[in-house]
Amino acid sequence: MAPKPATDGFLAARAKTASARITLALAAAAVLALAGCGGGGSDASSTATAGSSASADAPAGSEGASPSASSPSEGPQGSKQAAQAPGQSPKASATQGQGAKTGKPITIPKGEPESAPTPAERQQATVADIALASPDLQTAPGAAATLAAANTCDGSNTSPSLVWQGVPPASAELVLLVMNSQPVQGKLFFDWAVAGLSPDLTSLETGRLPAGAVLGQNSFGKESYEICPPKGSAETYIFALYALPEPLGASRGFDPQRLREAILAQAGNVGLLAAAYVRG
Repeated sequence: MAPKPATDGFLAARAKTASARITLALAAAAVLALAGCGGGGSDASSTATAGSSASADAPAGSEGASPSASSPSEGPQGSKQAAQAPGQSPKASATQGQGAKTGKPITIPKGEPESAPTPAERQQATVADIALASPDLQTAPGAAATLAAANTCDGSNTSPSLVWQGVPPASAELVLLVMNSQPVQGKLFFDWAVAGLSPDLTSLETGRLPAGAVLGQNSFGKESYEICPPKGSAETYIFALYALPEPLGASRGFDPQRLREAILAQAGNVGLLAAAYVRG
């Protein structure tokens, strides 16, 4: 299965500097809706004048007039509404017989616009741009990817194979965390935690880790991969592969929550993969 780019919908690292936050916020913009709001004045006068003129020029009770004629038409409640006269603005036409809409004018904030991030800030910002995928996931048209029973405690509880691409060349270490998408008792629940992965790697085989990999303690209290949701439940799991510019030097049995905090304190890149499992 070809890797597909992931998006940072969950658990993507947030850089600790303001400049990195600027980069992550580029997609968000405030839009001020100004249409239909104004202070009255000359617009209201011209609208009222246009409405009166159109009504006076149109013959009352005319039938079968062409759509472009300036004859009035009956509204839903029998009220006559003058058609738009040639050269008349849409705003004036829309407010004939009703008066112009009035309201408080919107004050546009003033000040210097926020400067765009520099190339150096872009390079340091954390983004979800590593393509992470698993050939072992079960897929169906129109359905979310699911884990096979073999990848859970209903089977052999074997970790699925993973493939990725897009790790930045300057990366010093890869860290893989697998978490429930929903916190358990207000805390992240870790199903697998692996540090010390070489940045030169592009895949992990099913149920195997390369030399140098360091296992942390998952939330079941084990130094291993384990996905075992309660019976009768449906869970979604997030596989997060972090590429770090500096090695963390984690020791075997590390606390994945503390390691994740250290990861988020760095600027780096991440790949995300979601997989569901329904346990009967």
